[in-house]
Amino acid sequence: MTSATDDADEALDAPETASERRSTNLELFLDLVFVFAITQVATALASNTTALGTVQGLLLAWLVWWLWSQFAWLGTAIDLEADGVSGLLVLAAVPPTLLMAVGLAQATTGPGREFAVAYFFVQLWALFIQGRGLWGEEATRNAFVRYVPIAAVAPALLVLGSFLEPWPRTAIWAIVMVFNIVGAILAGRDHPDRASEWRINPTHFSERHALFVIISFGEVLVAVGASASAGALSPQVASGLIGTVVVACVLWWAYFGFIPRVTETTLRNATGSERGKVARNLLSFGHFPIVLGIVLFAVAAKHIVPDPWASLHTRDILMLTAAITLFVGGLLGMQWQVVRRLAPERLATIGIIAVMNLVAGPRVPAEVLIGAIAAILIGMQFVTLRRFRRSNLHHQITNSTTTT
Repeated sequence: MTSATDDADEALDAPETASERRSTNLELFLDLVFVFAITQVATALASNTTALGTVQGLLLAWLVWWLWSQFAWLGTAIDLEADGVSGLLVLAAVPPTLLMAVGLAQATTGPGREFAVAYFFVQLWALFIQGRGLWGEEATRNAFVRYVPIAAVAPALLVLGSFLEPWPRTAIWAIVMVFNIVGAILAGRDHPDRASEWRINPTHFSERHALFVIISFGEVLVAVGASASAGALSPQVASGLIGTVVVACVLWWAYFGFIPRVTETTLRNATGSERGKVARNLLSFGHFPIVLGIVLFAVAAKHIVPDPWASLHTRDILMLTAAITLFVGGLLGMQWQVVRRLAPERLATIGIIAVMNLVAGPRVPAEVLIGAIAAILIGMQFVTLRRFRRSNLHHQITNSTTTT
C-alpha cells in the first residue's frame, strides 16, 4: 500500500486505547484446519477446468474465507486465553470445521451435503460463542443482534442448495456470498437511537489476517513442491520451481514489507463505531482479493512447474493474470481506503502484466513469462517501498513502534 503522500498525515492521528493482544495458540491450532481447507479449494480449482467448476471454486474460496473471518472477529472481541469457557467452545469447533474442509472435495463433484451441513453448524457455533461474549455490553450486543439474523440464514441456504442441481446450487452459493456482504454492511451501520459498536483489538485483528495470508502462501509452496516431487527432479523442473517460488517471494515482500503495520495503525487510530467499519472494509473485505490472488497463483504455479519451458494453456494464462490482478488490485483497494490515493506503479503493473500475459503468454515458455512477471513486480515494489519510507506515515509507524 503506497502511502508516500501528505494524505497519510490526516489518515492516522488518533490515540489507541486498547491494550495489545496477540493471536493465541488455540487460534493457530484452528488455523491448521483452514490450511487444509485452502488446499482443498486450490485442488478443486486445479482439477475442474469447466466454467462451472471455476465459478464453484471461487465461491468456495469466499465461503472458507468468510467462515475463518467469523473466528477472527470472535477472537478479537473475546480474549480466548482469559475466557476459558469460550476457549473450550472454540476448541470444540475444530472437529466439525475439519469435517467441513474434507467435504469441500465433494462440494464441486456432488451435492456437497456434508460440506453444507458442517458449514451451517460451525457458523452457528461461532455466532453462539461470539454472542455469549458480546451480550454483556449494550453497544456490542446491539451490533451483534443486527448482524446475527442474516449471518444465520446464509449458511442455512447452503444446506438448501445441497438438494439442487449444480448450476442452481452454485447460484445459491453466490446468494450466500451476497448475504455475507450485506449482513456485514448492515451490522456496521450507525443506529440513531442506540449505541452500536464491535469490539476490535487492532494488534490482534491485523495479525490474524496477516497469518491467513501466510496460510495462503503456504499453499503456493505446497503446490509447487508437490508438483516438483511428482516425478524426477530434472533441471527443467528445478527451474520451474525456482521461477514460481521467486514470484511468491516477491508477492510476500509486497504484502509483508509494511502492509500489516499500516493496517494495525489504521485500526488503532479509528475510534468508536468507525473501528468496526475499518476492520470490515480493510481486512474482512479488503484482504479477500489478496488471498484469492495467492490461491490462484498456486493453481497456475502447480501447472507451470512440470514443464516450464512449454507455453501455458489459455486457462492457466487467465488464472495467472487473474492472480496478479487480484493481488495487486487488493493492495490498491486497501491503499484507497487508507489515503484515498492509488499508486501509479501498481496500476501500471496490473496493465503491463495483463497485456504481456494475454499477448505473449501463448507464444513464449512459461518460465520466460514467470521471469518477466517477477522482474516487473520487483520493480513495482522498489518504487512503492521507496515512497513509503519517505512518507510521514512510515515515520508515524516507526515512532509508534519505538515508543511501544
